[in-house]
Amino acid sequence: MYLPRIDRHSLGRKMQFVEISERHRSNRLGIVEPEGMRIIGARWLDVVFLPLVGFDASGVRLGTGGGYYDRAFAFRRWRKAWHTPQLVGLAYAFQQVEAITSAAHDVLLDAVVTEKGVIRCATG
Repeated sequence: MYLPRIDRHSLGRKMQFVEISERHRSNRLGIVEPEGMRIIGARWLDVVFLPLVGFDASGVRLGTGGGYYDRAFAFRRWRKAWHTPQLVGLAYAFQQVEAITSAAHDVLLDAVVTEKGVIRCATG
């Protein structure tokens, strides 16, 4: 299993996926991250659970504005058949809204898990 970590060596807003380890530290935003050394490319993950602020039935995800996940999974926008990793949002049902206007850089969710069940998004 892997956890996201902001790439400390990147000048841009990039994220890495690091194997879970016992050692952790807070990043510049105050988020606790693993200090592990084993990194995997986002393309090689099977399923990713993403936090969100809001979402709609078409899979548009409203995050907190950093764009880390959209940049990490941008390659999914150009794939025609192979859509891994599966992107699954974690939310409460009240966070679903009728529609969110997507931006060109948005990467769509495949599903969202809420306390009321799984919502399969109408992606692609």
